[in-house]
Amino acid sequence: MINLRDHHEKEIKWKNSTLRNVKNQGAKIAGFFALLFMLAVLVSIFGYILHGGASHITLRMFTTYGNTTTGGLLNAIIGTWLLVGMGLLFSVPSGVLGALYNVQSTSSTRIRSVTRLFTDILTSVPSIVIGLFGYLVLVIRFDMGFSLLAGGIALGIMMLPYVMRISEISMKNVPQEQVNNAYALGADRIQVASRIYLPQARAGIISGILLAIGIAAGETAQLLYTAGWNNALPSGFMKSQVAYLTYVVWYGINQPSSYAHELAFASALILIIMVTVLISISKFVGRKRV
Repeated sequence: MINLRDHHEKEIKWKNSTLRNVKNQGAKIAGFFALLFMLAVLVSIFGYILHGGASHITLRMFTTYGNTTTGGLLNAIIGTWLLVGMGLLFSVPSGVLGALYNVQSTSSTRIRSVTRLFTDILTSVPSIVIGLFGYLVLVIRFDMGFSLLAGGIALGIMMLPYVMRISEISMKNVPQEQVNNAYALGADRIQVASRIYLPQARAGIISGILLAIGIAAGETAQLLYTAGWNNALPSGFMKSQVAYLTYVVWYGINQPSSYAHELAFASALILIIMVTVLISISKFVGRKRV
């Protein structure tokens, strides 16, 4: 005799299992098409910039200075790296030390929570707001003028939260057993930081720095307010404007000159290559065990 109750329960389980399978397959298909869409967008951007930039890049662009409509890109390429380097001088020591403080602090968690909150807020602040702050405070208030120092500090403010958070995450992955053993053997915080946290988290810290460099190299808004533009190289750290690649893209594409458009496309291609290489290296270093 067939047990109707057991039969009913089996039927319900079969229906639930079928429904789950349908949902799983639907989610997989939706994810697949979303991935295809993202790849299509990425390939379209790369293809368009590559087509517009590769055909116009010449050796002259890498060996001569320019003014966004004539000449080359040498001053913009060097200026971009000078600004990023100045930003690193501001953000890396502050970010790594802040991460060490958060990881090693044994006091109230309220300070660490507030620090992380402000770090998250700083990550979300629009670059144009950082540029306005740099203009009002650095350029005008501290009389730096449009300069390498003002532009570098503005970039450093934007880079700081990325360096700090990724460094902190990397340090938290250090085995706590090693840290406790070091303290048990009489090591102080400086010794633990220099011999355990920093060596063990080195790959993650470098990865965060490279990611921050890649992001900073493509920024424009804050530099418009702090760095200006220079047809040559800056003559000093203050009150001497700086050229950078994103300015060539922003300004050149709006000019009627065809050569200005070529410079804009070439600058965009150089930026994409730089950012892609840096992010790829950061991913490789992040996965590498030290």
